[in-house]
Amino acid sequence: MQKAIRAIAVLLVVGFLFALIIYNVTNPPKPDVSVWNKAMTLGDAQTADHFFYDYTDIMCPYCDKFALAMDKHLDDFRKEYVEDQKVFYELRLTALLASFHPDEVAIVENSTNSASAGYCAAEQDKFWEWYGWILTKLNNDYFSKGIGASAAATQHIPQLDVKYFTEVGDTIDGLDSNRLYECVGSDNTRTTVKNNTSKAARIVKGGLPYYVFNTYVSPGFDGNWEPDHDWENAKLMFDAGIASKK
Repeated sequence: MQKAIRAIAVLLVVGFLFALIIYNVTNPPKPDVSVWNKAMTLGDAQTADHFFYDYTDIMCPYCDKFALAMDKHLDDFRKEYVEDQKVFYELRLTALLASFHPDEVAIVENSTNSASAGYCAAEQDKFWEWYGWILTKLNNDYFSKGIGASAAATQHIPQLDVKYFTEVGDTIDGLDSNRLYECVGSDNTRTTVKNNTSKAARIVKGGLPYYVFNTYVSPGFDGNWEPDHDWENAKLMFDAGIASKK
């Protein structure tokens, strides 16, 4: 009798698991359309057919190459992908380098301050303008000279003052440098950076940059893109992401 009961119990469990598998296959989960920061997005998450998530750290030199290509061709991206192919793109800004190198003060401070400045620029609805400005500045001052946080760097970037990330002068119309500077050190900003970095750490596997384009994932980056062809290389990833859903 007991054997029969155990056999029935096993069959019920197997049947339940089988039914669960069938349900998951025929009813795949909907994309996570929660938005970390609306000012760091392009497109409409509610009507999009494709979801592209870019997990990055401003102090990551390889991330910078992709990001500069995006910045240079932002209007092209909006037209070709956001409008024509209904892509929702979100840049998920983190201080992951700080968590990767917790004992290196300069990396921790630079990573945290740059991310904080990004969220503060977003508060003034000037994120994309500020992002292009800081990417270009870091590339000219450090990354193009082989100075950065990567293993291949000739030396690491020294600890930078908060003003490095906030003194935009009159280069960005409507962005208040003083307000930006004060915002970087606020508890709310630091908490936002910490929380979003923790969320990213549960997702990012294999290094930065980390891209999730629909079901296509591209962890890390070899850094060997030719500057004149960065946009073409970026589009290969976009197209692979769109194709992954078909």
